[in-house]
Amino acid sequence: MSTLSSSADQQLLAEAKQLGGHKTKRETINEALKEYIRWRKQIEATKLFGTIDFYPDFLEEMERKSQPR
Repeated sequence: MSTLSSSADQQLLAEAKQLGGHKTKRETINEALKEYIRWRKQIEATKLFGTIDFYPDFLEEMERKSQPR
């Protein structure tokens, strides 16, 4: 048993393994870490709401530029 999985809460690990349908503890831990990182990035992104100016004309300009001439 690896150090990480042996030091983890075994009940939580077993429940996560079952819920995720994972075959191994390593697979379960790796998936949990990926989900945690994705979740934390989403939280950081929500902090930007209301801080970025939106210019509707920008989308129209980009669409015009992408059309073949």
